[in-house]
Amino acid sequence: MIYTSGVWSVKEGREEEFARAWQQSVDGMSLDYPGIVFRLLHDIENESRFISVAGPWRNIEQVTAMRNSQRFSDSVSAIQELLVGMEIATYEVVAEVS
Repeated sequence: MIYTSGVWSVKEGREEEFARAWQQSVDGMSLDYPGIVFRLLHDIENESRFISVAGPWRNIEQVTAMRNSQRFSDSVSAIQELLVGMEIATYEVVAEVS
């Protein structure tokens, strides 16, 4: 299984605006990728830090297609002005405990 994540450093005072913009961008993306769960986590101790997690993706090719899509490009562009920085990553599950 493949999961993707984003670490989002948001400009001070723009946190609520960022969360709304992220939600709107993912609402459209979820239509293109049924079965993928998109989550946005807010750091309780650092108001400007968010982490997004999405998955499980079928394979790395699906992730690559999503990241190369116009919708993804538009989504990142829509929130870019709200950010100080961002870091995108892709992970493969190697262990799971429940």
